[in-house]
Amino acid sequence: MKRVRAILQERCNFSIDIPSSQGGTSTTGNIARDCFLNKRDFLTWATSSINPSDKISLEKIQTNLSVLLRLLNSGNLINCDKMQELCKEMYEFILVEYPWANITPSLQKLLAHSFQLIGAYNNGKGLQNLSEECLESCNKFVRRYRENLARKTSFTDNVRDILVRLLCCSDPILVQNRLMHAKKKRDVANSLQEILYNSILSDDL
Repeated sequence: MKRVRAILQERCNFSIDIPSSQGGTSTTGNIARDCFLNKRDFLTWATSSINPSDKISLEKIQTNLSVLLRLLNSGNLINCDKMQELCKEMYEFILVEYPWANITPSLQKLLAHSFQLIGAYNNGKGLQNLSEECLESCNKFVRRYRENLARKTSFTDNVRDILVRLLCCSDPILVQNRLMHAKKKRDVANSLQEILYNSILSDDL
């Protein structure tokens, strides 16, 4: 595992599980997105010095985890029974092939409970509508407003100035006139599309 981390650091400039001065580790959401992009074949670099059988196993893990994450973050109807089968297969595969691996709490929630949340608590749809990314994306603005653009005379004045600026940013007229850049859509490999649309997504679509 240390060898894989060293190769990722050297060839992909990925810093994995390094303590960050801002709290937590260097394993961020952006690093995870880069790992699951199809155009950036980091597995070719990460597995260049290990056994071919291990490379096949890692490619299977990457593909299936990419499918599960896309399903979890989508707003489509999902066949929870088939998703449960895929989660169970992945969980058993990791435990059998890599018994020394540490199953993190986040991975355990994804493989053991994601289909339960989708089926029992979200009417069979992905959890896109429950995402906190939009809320968390405001943290950097709140920090900037608090430090540079809000009064420091009292806590009440400071919070009021922050809220006023946040309300201005979300004003419908300002949002409508703001230049919005279209988000670039990421390509999905044919293998992922086959699993997504032929196996997991609900037949009611």
